[in-house]
Amino acid sequence: PKRNRFVATHPMAGTEYSGPEAAVKDLFKGKSTVFCDIEESDKDAVELVKKMYNDLGMRIVYMDSVSHDLHTAYVSHISHITSFALALTVLEKEKEEEAIFELASGGFESTVRLAKSSPDMWIPVFKQNRHNVLDVLYELIYQLKHIKQLLVDEEYEEFYKLIQKANEIKKIIK
Repeated sequence: PKRNRFVATHPMAGTEYSGPEAAVKDLFKGKSTVFCDIEESDKDAVELVKKMYNDLGMRIVYMDSVSHDLHTAYVSHISHITSFALALTVLEKEKEEEAIFELASGGFESTVRLAKSSPDMWIPVFKQNRHNVLDVLYELIYQLKHIKQLLVDEEYEEFYKLIQKANEIKKIIK
């Protein structure tokens, strides 16, 4: 009813756990929060919420809600889907190979950490952002098929180059 008093934000921080018992000190410090469509909110409301996030040590990013939904599909939603898929893949294999989890360590644990996330939270997110999530899934499946084909064809030099290209993420995420 009073849209102008509402400030649409999305703190880009969290864990795989939920509820008050999952609270983490300084969770938001150094993380980004997205302010969406601020032109639809009163300036004083935006300033109040901005101060709160600044006090928490967050970086503020401004964008429209359409861009927000697209970007979060790429950097958040697909991470959860791939984690769920990997967990399901290994759980299926574990039915045949009981000791498989005895070999799991840091890399596996960090990759499937998000698979512990609640479906009560994520199904509504995937439903609301379905179109963007499907676009990202199509791209991910394309990349996986490409990697699979390189292995089938024993194109290890091309696979090496592809991994080098993926390593460029180091320049962005430190």
